Amino acid sequence: MPSEKKSLPLILASSSPQRRTLLAETGYDFERIDPQIDETEGICSGCGPAELVASLAFRKAADVARRVKAAQDKVLPVIIGCDTVAECGGEILGKPQDRDHARRMLTRLSGQPHRVYSGLCIWPLATGVPKTEVAVTHLQMDTLSENALEDYLETDLWRGKAGAFGYQDGPDWLQIIEGSGSNVIGLPLELLQTMLAAITPV
Repeated sequence: MPSEKKSLPLILASSSPQRRTLLAETGYDFERIDPQIDETEGICSGCGPAELVASLAFRKAADVARRVKAAQDKVLPVIIGCDTVAECGGEILGKPQDRDHARRMLTRLSGQPHRVYSGLCIWPLATGVPKTEVAVTHLQMDTLSENALEDYLETDLWRGKAGAFGYQDGPDWLQIIEGSGSNVIGLPLELLQTMLAAITPV
């Protein structure tokens, strides 16, 4: 997937192992720096999912951009910030806090159409002009039996994943109706490639 922009120095502003794996498997060379932000600060209670993930992706990229510029004046990489949530019936579902929280999320999603939103912020330090876009994937979850739900919870695969499910884990009760599979995992690679390709060389 990487094109002529593969040689751009990239920094992934994320602590997510899923995003790191996706970016590496696609062939990009990059560094990773964990953003140091409070993900609840500055977020209005009335934010919709698209606004929420766009704001958090921007804040993650901005935090890392400030630290990189201060530490490496002559290195001008491109910062990639991303944030992902699930949404069902207007309810935003982030990462579960514990097993009971994961059970409530999956019960809410069971048998329901829902969406996964990822905000993606690309911040080329050479220009200092960030751009943020949002990818949306539509999914359908089968109705989960109590046994199927408890079996999945027992695997711990729900940990650290928006909506308490991991599409990359291959559950047969989850189908994509429209949109990007990598977006559901946590990094919309198709949108990333398009945004990186649009960067004007300095």
